[in-house]
Amino acid sequence: MVRKKLFTLCCLFFVTAILMAAGLFSYMYGYTPVTLIPVDSREEIDIPIIMYHGITETPYKESEYIVSAVRFENDLKWLNNNGYTTILPSQLISYVKEGTSLPSKPVILSFDDGFANNYTLAFPLLKKYNAKAVVAIIGSESDISSGTIYKDQLHSNLSWGEIAIMADSGLVEFANHSYSLHAAPENGRKGADMLPGENFEQYRQILLKDLGKNQTTIEEPTGVPPQVFAWPYGAYPSDRCADSVLKELGFEATFVSYQHTSTVKAGYPESLYGLGRYLRTPDFDINKITVGHL
Repeated sequence: MVRKKLFTLCCLFFVTAILMAAGLFSYMYGYTPVTLIPVDSREEIDIPIIMYHGITETPYKESEYIVSAVRFENDLKWLNNNGYTTILPSQLISYVKEGTSLPSKPVILSFDDGFANNYTLAFPLLKKYNAKAVVAIIGSESDISSGTIYKDQLHSNLSWGEIAIMADSGLVEFANHSYSLHAAPENGRKGADMLPGENFEQYRQILLKDLGKNQTTIEEPTGVPPQVFAWPYGAYPSDRCADSVLKELGFEATFVSYQHTSTVKAGYPESLYGLGRYLRTPDFDINKITVGHL
C-alpha cells in the first residue's frame, strides 16, 4: 500500500514538473500553446437573417423601415427563449471555409444604412443581451455625420467614432453598403445595380471605385475591411455578373432582400453569395424564421 501511494505521488510530481516546465518554456520563449477549434460536423446549415434599419424610442414613429426599441428588445428575448444564438458574418464564413463550429440554431441580425440610432438605441440592447449584429455602412453618409455636431438620431448616420466603438466591443461587424451608390442618381441606376445595356467593364470600374473606397474607409476605424456586401435596395444584376467583381474586392458573402432562410454549405463558398433576409417591419411575424425556406 505504501509503495502504491509513493508511486502515485511520484507520477503526480512528474506530471506537475512537466506542466511547470512547459509553462516556463512558454513564458521564456513566447510560445503559445495551440488551442483546438471545435469542428462542426454538419454539412450544411440554415441561416435566418433578420434585416433592421432604424430604431426609435417612440412607438408611433414606427414604419416599414423603423421599429421601436421595445420591439427590438422583444426580438432579442424571443430569440433567446427559442434557442437561437446570434452570430457574426465572420463566424458563418469560418464555418463554410474552415468548418469551425457554430451554435445549433444560429441567426444573424443585420442593420442596413447605419443610422445613428443603431448606436444610441440598438447597441445598448446588444450589450445588455450579449447579442451580435452586422451593420451595413454607407460611407458618404458617415462622412457627413462625422462632421455634424447635432444629429437627428432617426435620420442621421453613424459617425466613424461611433463605428470604432461598436467594432471594438466585439459584438458588431460592419458590412459595405456602397460609398455613394445608395442614392439613385439622375441616370436611373438603382443602387449598385447594372444599367440596362451598360458595358460590363464600365460597370466593373464603377464598383471597384465606389465599393473599394468604402472598404478602405470602413477599415480605418474598425481595423478590418468588410467581408460582406449588402446590396442597396436589394438590387443587383440578375445574371450575377457582379459576383466576380465583389470577389475581386475581397468580399466573402453578400446580402440580398429576398425574404427567405438561406442554406450555407461547408466547403462551398458560393453558398455565401445572395443570402436572403427577412425585413423586420412592425407587422412581421418573427415566427417565420423558424419555418425556414418560404
